[in-house]
Amino acid sequence: MLRLLWQELVFRRNAIIGWSLGLCFFPLVYIAIYPSVADEMAGLADLEIYQAMGMSLGTFPDWVGSILIVFMPLVAAIYGIINGTGTLAGEEEDGRLEMIVTLPLPRWQIVVAKAIAFIISSIIMFLVVAVVSVFVFQAIESQVETEMLAMDLFTAVLMAWPIVFAVGMLSMFLAAFCANRRFASIIAAAVLVVGYFGNNLAASTSALEPFEPLFLFNYLDASGTAVMEGQAAGDMLVLLAVGLVSFALALFFFQRRDLTVGLWPWQRARVS
Repeated sequence: MLRLLWQELVFRRNAIIGWSLGLCFFPLVYIAIYPSVADEMAGLADLEIYQAMGMSLGTFPDWVGSILIVFMPLVAAIYGIINGTGTLAGEEEDGRLEMIVTLPLPRWQIVVAKAIAFIISSIIMFLVVAVVSVFVFQAIESQVETEMLAMDLFTAVLMAWPIVFAVGMLSMFLAAFCANRRFASIIAAAVLVVGYFGNNLAASTSALEPFEPLFLFNYLDASGTAVMEGQAAGDMLVLLAVGLVSFALALFFFQRRDLTVGLWPWQRARVS
């Protein structure tokens, strides 16, 4: 399994480099420009459009939370969908998965290796963004009035990772469950979009409040307080639990998947 894991990491090498560089856009641009737009953003903090998007722009930690801690994981979650749905369903459609299952490995080890490869690759991306964020912050620190430390920013970036883990594992489960990658990608993308916009709308309308626990972004605190003090342990545990349950379901359904058939699980049961 270790050889398969290494091959999976090598296979993701270009994605790790490309996505890491792309995600660094957020600290390189939005943190770097803060000193020049701080006064303007403070004046716009009360606009309804920003509140509807869950953004608070009053202080530097609020700015970091509303821009970096929300949008960077949101974009990184797209990588989770691409990786998760492409890992099983996508490789099945490409014919690569048929070769992998011929290896002298049980199916569960194949899923474990791919899940670990995703975890490692996504953590590397977050580490790169966290380090770049610290360097950018240190470059502008003298121009910003804030009590936030570089380590606060580093930790805040890393603590946003669980939501990407949850989306990635959910996408892997859907790839093992759905008939093809297209369905898996559509469902995973819908969960991500609804999880983001639904959470923002729930904060502004009482009609959606009962559904708020169903939105993934409900468990990512983008406030300045969370940037300074860290995410709530309970929220992080919920996201990690979603990821672990999704991973267990991916194991379960991949064990029973008829490769190359392209049917839903209940259809496979009738065929067998």
